[in-house]
Amino acid sequence: MAAPHFLTLDRIRKDYGAFTAIREVSFSVAPGEFLGLLGPSGCGKTTTLQMIAGFEVPSRGRITMDGRDLTTVPAAKRGIGLVFQSYALFPHMTAAENVAFGLEMRWVSKAERIKRVAEALDMVHLAHLADRFPRQMSGGQQQRVALARALVIEPRLLLLDEPLSNLDAKLREEMQVELRELQRRIGVTTILVTHDQSEAMALCDRVAIMQGGRIVQIDAPWRAYDVPADDFVADFLGRSNRLPACAGGGQAEAGGHRFALPPDLADRQGDILLTIRPERLRIGNDGAAGLGGRVQSRLFLGGFWLYAVETALGSFAVMLQNTGTVPHDEGAPVTLNWDAHSLRRLERA
Repeated sequence: MAAPHFLTLDRIRKDYGAFTAIREVSFSVAPGEFLGLLGPSGCGKTTTLQMIAGFEVPSRGRITMDGRDLTTVPAAKRGIGLVFQSYALFPHMTAAENVAFGLEMRWVSKAERIKRVAEALDMVHLAHLADRFPRQMSGGQQQRVALARALVIEPRLLLLDEPLSNLDAKLREEMQVELRELQRRIGVTTILVTHDQSEAMALCDRVAIMQGGRIVQIDAPWRAYDVPADDFVADFLGRSNRLPACAGGGQAEAGGHRFALPPDLADRQGDILLTIRPERLRIGNDGAAGLGGRVQSRLFLGGFWLYAVETALGSFAVMLQNTGTVPHDEGAPVTLNWDAHSLRRLERA
């Protein structure tokens, strides 16, 4: 049985004069779901978020939340919590005062405000910093204050606009874990806007990948990565190798190497463009069966080695787990191999 829809965008379009920023975008979000709007700068993800929040009005289409048409509902009346990239904290207010601000605007009694602010700060593990000003807190602590301020109003929908982009890599990773754990614990429906593929795949139940004002694929992160809809998705969600080949009889040939095709491509005939992720490739010694090549470069990434292997079909990225064995030398002749089930047919965007 399909999950019920909590938020629905139905053929949303946004025009700015002659420029169309959003083109017929439609998707639904289930209650408690964590959805990511993912794409490069200028693809329309923030504009989409702003229309959900009520800061922008769609030129066409409809947005409904729990069956209620939001088209004419002011932003302040939508029951939505927001966390921005800049956190937007008031510098002259303490953490507790920042968190309380939304409650004051809603005329919540002082006793109730004190109680809910304490609960919200405790939820993000900042109860001990209630009296500190933003300038006295780290970036991660400010981010958690902004999150507490969004959650204290008990929103039905939480919108996050690049909330972790100002943090350094280690802190961003730590906050991803905290944010996902918090979202699961409180169960609030959440939409995240990000250009960071790893962040979206780590946090979200589904990702909606946008390009040129359209959604090109909406899927579970692992499935979008493993079965990209087209070459744009394949490249945007990580490194991807193109493998042009000639198919026939359930097999294909590329660069003098003949190999099996997966069952779903077994009936293909003629030229075919395949893709394979770097971690699905294997490097063998020179002379073994496979696609011949030479190690062009190697990078040590701690847990992995990233190789560039030059072949007759171009350069291939290969990612191998660091098992403690001696790595392949730059310039060494090698062969590449893969399993048939790791191959995907690549559609043109």
